[in-house]
Amino acid sequence: MRRPVSLATAACCAAALLVWTSLAGAAPRRMVEQDLYRFVWVADPQISPDGARVAFVRVTTDSAADEYRTSIWLAETAGGVPRPLTAGPRDGQPRWSPDGGTLAFVRGAEGKPGQIHLLPMSGGEAAQLTRLKGGASSPAWSPDGKRIAFASGTHPAIDDDTTRAKPKKEPGRVITRPIFRLNNAGYFDLEHPSHVWVVEAAGGRARQLTTGTFNEGAPDWSRDGAWVCFTSDRRKEPWFGQDDDDLYAVAPGRAKPADGAGFRTRVDYDGGIGDWVEAADGRIAFIGGVNPKEDHSYDQSDLMISAGAGRPVRALTAEYDFDLGAGIGSDQHPPRGGGQRPLAFSADGRSLLAVVGRQGAAMLARVDAQSGRVEELTPADREVIAGTGTADGKRWALTMGDPTTPGDLVLFDAETRALKKLYGPNDALLAGIPLGKVEEFWYPSFDGRKIQGWIMKPPDFTPTRKYPLVLNIHGGPHAAFGAAFMHEFQVLAGAGYLVVYTNPRGSTTYGQEFGNIIQYRYPGDDYRDLMAGVDEVIRRGYVDAKRMSVCGGSGGGLLTNWTITHTDRFAAAVTDRCVSEWISFYYSADFTLFRPTWFKKPPFEDPQESIERSPVTYASRVTTPLMIIHSEEDWRTPIGQGEAMFRALKQQRKTAVMVRFPGENHELSRSGTPSRRVQRLQHYHRWFDKWLMGKPVKDYDE
Repeated sequence: MRRPVSLATAACCAAALLVWTSLAGAAPRRMVEQDLYRFVWVADPQISPDGARVAFVRVTTDSAADEYRTSIWLAETAGGVPRPLTAGPRDGQPRWSPDGGTLAFVRGAEGKPGQIHLLPMSGGEAAQLTRLKGGASSPAWSPDGKRIAFASGTHPAIDDDTTRAKPKKEPGRVITRPIFRLNNAGYFDLEHPSHVWVVEAAGGRARQLTTGTFNEGAPDWSRDGAWVCFTSDRRKEPWFGQDDDDLYAVAPGRAKPADGAGFRTRVDYDGGIGDWVEAADGRIAFIGGVNPKEDHSYDQSDLMISAGAGRPVRALTAEYDFDLGAGIGSDQHPPRGGGQRPLAFSADGRSLLAVVGRQGAAMLARVDAQSGRVEELTPADREVIAGTGTADGKRWALTMGDPTTPGDLVLFDAETRALKKLYGPNDALLAGIPLGKVEEFWYPSFDGRKIQGWIMKPPDFTPTRKYPLVLNIHGGPHAAFGAAFMHEFQVLAGAGYLVVYTNPRGSTTYGQEFGNIIQYRYPGDDYRDLMAGVDEVIRRGYVDAKRMSVCGGSGGGLLTNWTITHTDRFAAAVTDRCVSEWISFYYSADFTLFRPTWFKKPPFEDPQESIERSPVTYASRVTTPLMIIHSEEDWRTPIGQGEAMFRALKQQRKTAVMVRFPGENHELSRSGTPSRRVQRLQHYHRWFDKWLMGKPVKDYDE
């Protein structure tokens, strides 16, 4: 995605921060790239069974070590200052025992997989519960509190075999499957699939409940404690079809597991299964959707419900044309902190509470379990990032963010709709920094379709001035900007830029038709939506149309490339972890398009379709100075995509600079190494300053 030139080191950044904080009485400063080191994130909030306490993961950066630190903290819902329960630096996934007396969590160590630990809430040190070579994760307490189910990639027959010779160098990989690696996860280890295990909470040897070649998802218990449940796609060649998970159950007392033997199928339908929950009467609800007869580029998620094992599944929210379980794009979701979106039955089973995504917002909503009627509960100008509720579904611990804060820990009462902030970890930091003000606007596109957008204005904005504009395009393409904090936008607004961001057709949270309309037309009309948004903002009279730039990452990088090959109206551009040439993308990305979702035919059958929709095809038209930012270990949009655009422009002796980040992947802007995230944003800032502000930046001169 991106790489440094001659920029400050992390140590220098930390020193600068000390200077800033010592300037008592100085004028308020603007937000800068190095503020990333000062942010604190709230992740994975877990409310206690009695609703009196919340355990959560607190994420910080260690600028000296240039990494993130995670520890478990506790907040009282009655109020008070949260306090640490563990020191970290790699603690996460806190889970309450049913009686609230013990907290299970996963503790990692340098170079070693995480293991489950138990922390008595009455006092004392955490005790290690598991000692598996493949580690342990996703702990889930049994209803009686006597056992913990968890996931592990341990393969005892291999891992405990001391007779196997260990090669001095990593051996060559034999690849037989078309999908064999995943961005930010690595190469698939077929000898160590994730399986379901169980261990007594009092201690003892962990027992493996599932075996075989298929992966199983994070386990949970049936309401009666008789079964451990998990999702799994057990097709031999899943890459040639649409998602098809099933929900299985296995008895926790199995002595000799065999692959699939003894499984009880709880939900079997043609579609994917995301988060799921069971009612007291055995009904099962989950985030998913029945696979359509024809492949789509985008399929909106619904809240699905089944009357019980072996019973039909129906889409409960079929009449609610927005996304269930959806989130909003942000560069400030807790990096490496984990968490889950809320999903629960009410105590009487008549309704469910879940997150819905509608028009750039993510809200907690109540869904009638019979009619599917949706009642949105939390404000539409905020984003519910993660959270859990009490067993009766009345009290919720939520991480909630908005354009002015990355995410606070909030207590929400689902009956009164009262919100109570328990912890605002960034209040002190943000109190001393004037932020860019955000204005929402809607505008008609070329065909009259209404598009939602936002304008972030510099803190000292006055409508009588002319401002340079930055158009920022989200990736996906099926994603959305909206009611979320964006550090990147605030830095640019603080530097005097007007930041415009919209949700063109293809974005989520606007309904099925709006999301899928770009199938076989990407990029295309979405670009026209973006230009109509720029025109709308220009008409307001405070934009300098000669000083405009465009940028975006992933799918936004593709659209940035497309934009500068179809117009010369922008004075500068940054394309980040982009796609520029579809044929090589098809052959090299970590996922591959084996179905007609984006293209009607694969490129070896019809290369013309891919050629016509590849920005590099039109590189001869480019007049805009372009910065290309890419990570060298990006497997989602491999770095060759950025190199193709760079080489095509250099061949023509056009202005182009490539910034390469070693050791980073497609997630750099969200959870990459802190110093490289800072450096990436500094490149944006300096490139725009060079071409829009006229500032000399010699680092980019040939």
